[in-house]
Amino acid sequence: MTAGNGPQSSILVVDSDPIERDATVEGLRRHLGQACRVFGAGGLREASEVLAHLHIEGRAVALAVCAHRLADGTGVELFSHIRRSSPATKRLLLTTMDQADSALQAISLAQTDRYAVLPAHPIEVRILPIVDDLLGEWFGEHSAAEMGVTVLGHRFAAASYTVKDYLTRSLVPFTWMDLGEDPEAQAMAKDLNLPNPAPTVVLLEDGRTLYDPSIAELAGALGLTQEATRQSYDLIVVGGGPAGLAAAVYGACEGLSVVVIEDDCPGGQASMSTKVENHLGFPAGLSGADFAHRALAQARRLGVEWCSAKVATGLVPGDGSHMVTLDNGNSLVGRSVLVATGMTWRQLDAPGVEELHNAGVYYGSSETEARQSAGEDVVLVGSGNPAGHAALQFAEHARTVTLVVREDELRAGGMSETLADQILQRPNIRVRVDTEIGEVRGYGRLEKVVLLESATGETEIIPATGLYIMFGTVPSSEWVQGVVAVDELGFILTDNEIGRRPELLPEPWHAPRPPYLSETSVPGVFAAGDVRAGSVKRIGSAVGQGAVAVAAVAQYLHALNESAKLEDRPQLVSGADEGHMLEAAGDGDIQPD
Repeated sequence: MTAGNGPQSSILVVDSDPIERDATVEGLRRHLGQACRVFGAGGLREASEVLAHLHIEGRAVALAVCAHRLADGTGVELFSHIRRSSPATKRLLLTTMDQADSALQAISLAQTDRYAVLPAHPIEVRILPIVDDLLGEWFGEHSAAEMGVTVLGHRFAAASYTVKDYLTRSLVPFTWMDLGEDPEAQAMAKDLNLPNPAPTVVLLEDGRTLYDPSIAELAGALGLTQEATRQSYDLIVVGGGPAGLAAAVYGACEGLSVVVIEDDCPGGQASMSTKVENHLGFPAGLSGADFAHRALAQARRLGVEWCSAKVATGLVPGDGSHMVTLDNGNSLVGRSVLVATGMTWRQLDAPGVEELHNAGVYYGSSETEARQSAGEDVVLVGSGNPAGHAALQFAEHARTVTLVVREDELRAGGMSETLADQILQRPNIRVRVDTEIGEVRGYGRLEKVVLLESATGETEIIPATGLYIMFGTVPSSEWVQGVVAVDELGFILTDNEIGRRPELLPEPWHAPRPPYLSETSVPGVFAAGDVRAGSVKRIGSAVGQGAVAVAAVAQYLHALNESAKLEDRPQLVSGADEGHMLEAAGDGDIQPD
């Protein structure tokens, strides 16, 4: 366990079986060392006494591990108490197979974060990986002071939003100080001799100060990116979303040298999802950012190079290798390339949107913005699951949430039944169907939103501090259009579609074989994920496509290697050619043996 740690964090283990409890406590102490102090308790009453003692000492409880059945109650009862008194504490329930259903119900009711099926031993296999995950989440959420990243800015300044959004989705804890409202922030601005209006300032623990930093500058300063170390790679993955990260992991497992180029942070658009509930293996769900960083950690452990905050601007195909050009003037060469650049939100064409972009009008949403909307009125546009999850997240803080849906029914846009039901049950969420955004208004920041009813043309003006747009997406393929074949909407054509749509190919298919699975109209260039034509727009599907694409890449590289071996092999000389060679030798020094 190497997450940011400190002596003030604790773990509580509760089990009425003294042998099991002591084994779990000792196993955690060996694993965590000085990172956390581990305490044990035999039941609800003793656990309450330990929690009270830790509170008096000022020691935060990062994690509670509790058996489902206790001598004087249940683990769920304890977790319900902890959730009220210390909502930040992570909760791990130890249960048996016959109690798994009630454990899942507890997860659904947010009474526990994870569960593990007993027996808990060997603890290294059954418990410790879950503990590391939960502690990593806890430290990431509550160690801003230790990380030493402070952001000074104005809430509705575009640069401030960009910085906060990037740090949030990169899982970098930071302290936000509003120069417009916080006297301490204003005093710091005076000490820094900041002009008025002040830029967005990022203060780092080591004394460095960044003024209105770009994403590239921020990533470099925080060590969130690296430079390429090779002249050439077996596989260049362009796009660090679910498809790209999956391809990187599987490619590295195949023994390939892999580099990932990502213009933002891990996860792409998936990193904006407040909660992913339909991914196999995570019954409690997880955020898109958390999912992406887990995948990135796995990829880097396998030797994948991560070059983020770099934009791919072009693709130059070659014979057996391809070059990807970058916005910083550099370029990378790969024997194969996977395009996994995904999609981006469709731009809203309404008066005022462009002028107030990132100053109250945003594409996507973030947890930071949701927390800052306390007591305010916000508007969300979209009818898919991302918009639904964001609406519920904002409803936890905002006074009112207006969800604007172009379709005539909330579920018509693809939102799940469960999510739609949760939204309709929230009293502070107002759903406006068959409605669009007619206009946004404000001076320097968003103040009002004009709603336009599609059927009648009637309008309604409502106050709003934030408009979050999450409707419709377009493929991020502009950088390869004209090089690989795309359909009428800009999605990249692959495998069978290459032969079916020859009129869309920039250049005819020239390989003496049909395209491999996921291969584009350029041999050796592949595509996976949302940017690929005909793909299912789900995280699980993107992960599967990344894996399939790597299998095809391996097949392509194997054929390339075999071809190179044939070219290097000495040519056999026929009998006729041998005669000509002897005749040409004549009276010279060359004689046959």
